[in-house]
Amino acid sequence: MKAWHTQDINGEMQEIVFAETRAKAIYQSEAYGWTDYINVRIKRARYADGLEGNPKQLKQSMLENGWWFECDSCLTHVDIENLINQPIVTNNGKVMCDTCFNKKINRRSNNEFK
Repeated sequence: MKAWHTQDINGEMQEIVFAETRAKAIYQSEAYGWTDYINVRIKRARYADGLEGNPKQLKQSMLENGWWFECDSCLTHVDIENLINQPIVTNNGKVMCDTCFNKKINRRSNNEFK
């Protein structure tokens, strides 16, 4: 399935939508739910083609192509270029900063030894 980067006219509500055609992607987008069809901006996201149903690879691909996310734990802005809090994508597609991820791993390993 083709991947499409959709957003509203103000650059908000950005997401990757999977659809066969541009028009179908617009109708499926979150932006379309908030604005008129004509105000939805859309372009192909070839880097995400075929990643539907694979949230970890999709988020990793998005990060590698300039996207940023908030850490699922502390809400810190994380992106590939952030040298302090590198993003870690978990198996379920959640994005965490490396600090929170390491804390979670350390808590888990400490609990295993109790």
